[in-house]
Amino acid sequence: MNRREFLTSAAIASLALASRRLLALDVGSGAEVGVVRSTDIEAAVRKAVELVGGIGRFVGRGDVVVVKPNIAFNSPPEYKATTDPLVVRTMVDLCFRAGASKVYVFDRPVSNPRLSYVTSGIERAAEEAGAKVLYVDDVDSRVYKKIVVEDGVYLKETLVNRYVLESDAFINLPVAKTHSTAGLTIGMKNLMGISGDNRSRWHWDIHQAISDINMAVKSDLTVVDATAIMIRRGPTGGSLSYLEDTDTIIASAGVAQADAETCLLFGKKPDELGYLRLAEQKGLGPISGYSRREISL
Repeated sequence: MNRREFLTSAAIASLALASRRLLALDVGSGAEVGVVRSTDIEAAVRKAVELVGGIGRFVGRGDVVVVKPNIAFNSPPEYKATTDPLVVRTMVDLCFRAGASKVYVFDRPVSNPRLSYVTSGIERAAEEAGAKVLYVDDVDSRVYKKIVVEDGVYLKETLVNRYVLESDAFINLPVAKTHSTAGLTIGMKNLMGISGDNRSRWHWDIHQAISDINMAVKSDLTVVDATAIMIRRGPTGGSLSYLEDTDTIIASAGVAQADAETCLLFGKKPDELGYLRLAEQKGLGPISGYSRREISL
């Protein structure tokens, strides 16, 4: 049963956590992580996805796919406050090559979405690859559905973008940055952009909130843009001096494993981040000892 069938079921609220993406991942077994070092962003994305099983593992013929980059701020791509548009374009192209019928690209930005989408370069890149770019301006029932977060500690229920819930595959495309309250913002925190909640309230218990939303909504594939990481003044940045070139793309079927691997680029141990410790405790997979493959192009 896929997510669209769940949405037509009268029991959607109680069954939301049994969605196709939850069933598709054995989150306790340790997801393989692919790490590619290259200055060729497009080639690195394609190879990283190949290392974790190929796009056909995640996207099937006729699937409706949501690709969720970080477009939080009205910032040009060179400052790395948003996902690199070439990462987005490459992923959309991969989805269509796998037979996707539709690919939607969107975020719920902190800044004005119509400015952020254009300034980041993501709107143009996504549309050039054939995706439908959606603006999320208002939180209402046409866009968001309330779901119960089973076993949620801080989030007992949450509003989630319907396009994510109705999709056949959900692909998470974060950019790697420091964050003043979370420590780092990568894949797990990127899911704040699918929520219709008052997100300022999440910061009252940010690590529980981040881990809870990732229990409720599973990323089928996470591909981290770590081509240049923001090591200072995150998450907004605003200067090239805040960045460190790492020329790295990280892919995994497990969002916690993708984030754990990315931590190493910042010189951090995964268990230094509260939400990653909680992710492991809540069954989202190990944050150390997972299988990994790394290559340089």
